[in-house]
Amino acid sequence: MPPLWLLNTLSYERSSPREANTKYAILSHRWKSHPQIGDEIDFQTLNPGALRSHHISLHQHESDEDRARCPLCKIKDACAKAQEQSLKWLWVDTCCIDKTNAVEYTRAINSMFEYYRGATVCYGYLYDVAWLSNAPRELVFGSKDPERHGLASEWFERGWTLQELLAPHKMEFYDRKWTFMGTKQDLAEYLYSLTGIDKRYLLDSREIKKASLATRMSWMAGRTTGYIEDIAYSMLGILDVNMPAQYGEGAKAFMRLQRMLMESSTDDSIFAWTVPKKGLQCYRVLGKLEPWAPSTWGLLAPSPDCFGESRDLVIADKVIPRPYSWTPTGVQFLVAQKSGTEATNWLGLPRKEVNLALNCCRHVNGKPHNVVIHLSKRNGAYVRIQCRDLDPTKDAKPSTNSVLGIDQLLRRALTVAQPDFDPADLVANIVS
Repeated sequence: MPPLWLLNTLSYERSSPREANTKYAILSHRWKSHPQIGDEIDFQTLNPGALRSHHISLHQHESDEDRARCPLCKIKDACAKAQEQSLKWLWVDTCCIDKTNAVEYTRAINSMFEYYRGATVCYGYLYDVAWLSNAPRELVFGSKDPERHGLASEWFERGWTLQELLAPHKMEFYDRKWTFMGTKQDLAEYLYSLTGIDKRYLLDSREIKKASLATRMSWMAGRTTGYIEDIAYSMLGILDVNMPAQYGEGAKAFMRLQRMLMESSTDDSIFAWTVPKKGLQCYRVLGKLEPWAPSTWGLLAPSPDCFGESRDLVIADKVIPRPYSWTPTGVQFLVAQKSGTEATNWLGLPRKEVNLALNCCRHVNGKPHNVVIHLSKRNGAYVRIQCRDLDPTKDAKPSTNSVLGIDQLLRRALTVAQPDFDPADLVANIVS
């Protein structure tokens, strides 16, 4: 089904067409305010009459930047583009979701990926880019914002725009003047160079499910959102999970997301993360942050930034999944009951130091090496140590109970403590 609300591209009236095959365009953009007109037009402030009477031309704005940031212009120009392509309907996240309706808002958040995948075309509008067809590769998406000199468009740093890049079957990019830059297919090489996302995932959303959880998490590294909770919510479609929105929970949203992934997947790569060299960038909306560099931690990461070095991880072949679950004290998983494994000594008792082989691997010199993380028992509880590195080991693999050559269920439970995390604790105390 199409989104609940769509804009008529001729009248600007909002309607709710119920035909399953309704064709519509969809807008991907960076929310910005305009000095005279104000903030983005939302569900409550949408005024079709004002849009119909808005006839400001390109040259009536003081600058290209003013027009690019003008909410009325953006909606009208997107509608005009859709009309050119004989599309009656347009979906814009700012004014087609009633955020005062909790049920509708949660539905939209959980359906957003499908909204973009189901669109006939997605318009990627880059308000801070001036297209030059002969620009060097590194400047194709270069921002014209003076505060972003030498950087790519701000669109590439936002959390929600990640799924807006991945989901659509057909995507067209436009610069600040609505000059056509090319399709996602045309610009795939540039997009790969900028985002590090393999073209197989960029150009076919059906391939995304084949990527490991760590790989998908890595795509969000370095991105940020206006609300801390949206770091998690903007990844729901990419990770193929549903969960209710609970604004006010802060960074707990990302922890809740990982717990839900543990319930729906046996992909160990969710534990294959490292302390990010550039810090927890996704929380920079809070202000300047102190480095996060713990000597010990739990199995779950505090941020997608921790997966920045894990994008090459794949699920290992022919591995018996290791069940795990969330407990009040941390992550519990099962290890082999038999003795002499990575987690148990020759008596079958838990080791103090555990080198835990995960069911994911990275290729070293063309050969798969399972990833190993290191656990240590401290004060009666296991914690992860050596959090700065993932150890790819050629012959490591998760142990199983084997009876007559048949792998059996793992029996002994082992729990790794999970510390509490609040990014506000990292906000730097800057003394002027």
